[in-house]
Amino acid sequence: MPTIAKDRSTKKLSEQIYELMRKDIIECNLEPGELLEETVITDRYQIGRTPFREACHWLEAEGLLEIVPHRGCFVASFSNKDVNDLFELRLMVEPQVAELACIRSQAGQLLGLEKNIAEARRLTKAKKPNTNPNINWNSMEFHVEVAKLTQNLELQRMIEGIHTKLMRIVMFTTRRSPENYPFNSIHPEIYEAIRVGKSAEARKTMIRDIEGARKWISDFGR
Repeated sequence: MPTIAKDRSTKKLSEQIYELMRKDIIECNLEPGELLEETVITDRYQIGRTPFREACHWLEAEGLLEIVPHRGCFVASFSNKDVNDLFELRLMVEPQVAELACIRSQAGQLLGLEKNIAEARRLTKAKKPNTNPNINWNSMEFHVEVAKLTQNLELQRMIEGIHTKLMRIVMFTTRRSPENYPFNSIHPEIYEAIRVGKSAEARKTMIRDIEGARKWISDFGR
C-alpha cells in the first residue's frame, strides 16, 4: 500500500500524491483505462479530495490521465499506434543522442552510466528478476543518462518523456510475459562505444537496442 511521508514540510501533499500515483500508473498498478473513483483513490492513499484533484490535473498534463467531464478520471490507455509512434520517434531521435553523447561527454561524466550498468547487473542476478519493476526503471534511467551527456536539456526532457510513456507499455507487457523479458544486454555495448568516442558504433548499437525492444513488444501483441 502506498504511503504518504509523515514529514510534509518539504513537499506539498499534492506533490507527494502525484509522485505515488505516477509511479502506480507507470507500473500498471493502476491499469490502463481504469476509472479512478475519487473515494477509492483517496482511501487508497489516505488523502483528501483537493490534493487528489491537483495531482490528477498534473498527470493529465503529462498524458498519463484523461479527465472526462461528468464521468471522472481515467488512466490513459494506449494502442498499437501509440507503440509504433513511440518507437518511430525513438529511432529518429535516440541514435543521434548517442552520437552527441560520444562527441560532448567529458572525462568524469560517465559515472551515471557506470552506476546504472552495475545496478542492472545486480538486478538481473536477483531472485525472479523478470518480475522486478526496478529493472524497467533502470532501463529508462540508462537512456536518460545517455541524453544527459549531450548537454542539451531539451533533448533530455524529450527522452525522459518518451520513456515515461514507453515504460507503461513495457511494464504492461512484462507483467503478462515476464519469461520473455529482454534484459538490458546491449546497454554495456552502448556505454563502451560512448566511452571510447565511437559515434558510429554508438548510433548502430542504439538502433539495435531500440529494434530489439520493439520486436519483443510486437511479438507479444501477435
